[in-house]
Amino acid sequence: MTGWNIIKYMEWMEKKDPLTCHHCSKAALYAIILGKTISLSAEELALLSIAAPLHDLGKLKVPNDILCKPASLTKREYKVIQYHPLWGAELILDNAGGNLDWLRVAEIVLYHHERFDGGGYPAGLGGKDIPLLAQIVSIADAFDAMTSERPYRAAMSDKQALKILEEEKGKQFHPELVNEFIKLIA
Repeated sequence: MTGWNIIKYMEWMEKKDPLTCHHCSKAALYAIILGKTISLSAEELALLSIAAPLHDLGKLKVPNDILCKPASLTKREYKVIQYHPLWGAELILDNAGGNLDWLRVAEIVLYHHERFDGGGYPAGLGGKDIPLLAQIVSIADAFDAMTSERPYRAAMSDKQALKILEEEKGKQFHPELVNEFIKLIA
């Protein structure tokens, strides 16, 4: 998958918000380990290894006063944050040059905040309508977000985060993927 400079975008993310960049890298590791555990094909692992570190690429367009806010977001601010999957997919598509692999990467980025029960964003997809790789990124993203320090809250323990993943099986997250992820972390 050539023709697109991932490093450039990771450098931009690091410059804008080191916390988001670090989170993307850690979430990518979790996603790839989960992908290997469920025996994804080499092609799927390659796509995942590109999409997972770029899943929050759209946050480049989120104003810093929202992105780095040390308190809970207002409803308006949260609406802005909800655009980041779309903005990330657009950035990728703007540079994809018609390459089908990059179109798939954009799809993963676009749908990583969809929920298994259909209550996510941006499209309200549910269940098997959400691309499998996006569902993997969703779990990895959530776990790392919960177990990392944030400006507005302390990090949870792995045990606390795994409990939430367990509670959200079939709601926010793909049940079988959560089961595999919990086995990996526990």
